[in-house]
Amino acid sequence: MRYFIFLFIAMALSGCGFQLRGSTPPNPALQDLYIKTSAPYSEVTHNLREYLNVSGIQVADTQQDAAIVLQILSETENQILLSVSGTAQTRQYNLILTIAFQVTNNKGTILVPPQTLSENRTLTVLSNQILGGSNEQTMLYQQMRQAIVYDILNRLGSRDIIATLINQKTHP
Repeated sequence: MRYFIFLFIAMALSGCGFQLRGSTPPNPALQDLYIKTSAPYSEVTHNLREYLNVSGIQVADTQQDAAIVLQILSETENQILLSVSGTAQTRQYNLILTIAFQVTNNKGTILVPPQTLSENRTLTVLSNQILGGSNEQTMLYQQMRQAIVYDILNRLGSRDIIATLINQKTHP
């Protein structure tokens, strides 16, 4: 009986187009990609390289070796105070991470104009757990970076951008 229930659920999910979120097949237009950034050892750059390698896309070592350049223009972290306790101690912050990027060819011609992606999370700080709040803040920023890297890869995989990149490769 359990087998039939499981089989029914699996058929229903596959029939509606449900897929688990994970690595997508590599897009040929993204081959020969170089990541240009002012912080080559940052967490964002590391996550981008890791996700691209998992997807089967080799990241070029130099800009000249690449047909396409993903340029990380900026990465900014902001904190906005949301609430204060009755004793004037901060209780909640809104953490915001914003990353701007663009895609060019190896000669610097802009293929995809600058785009900005943002993530935000709420951090609650207890007055007796200041160190825990600091660790939680670091963890939240890591999660936001991972989410934005995944969003960048989704944008690069969109039909419009892929069409632009394929057009660039065929008509340099």
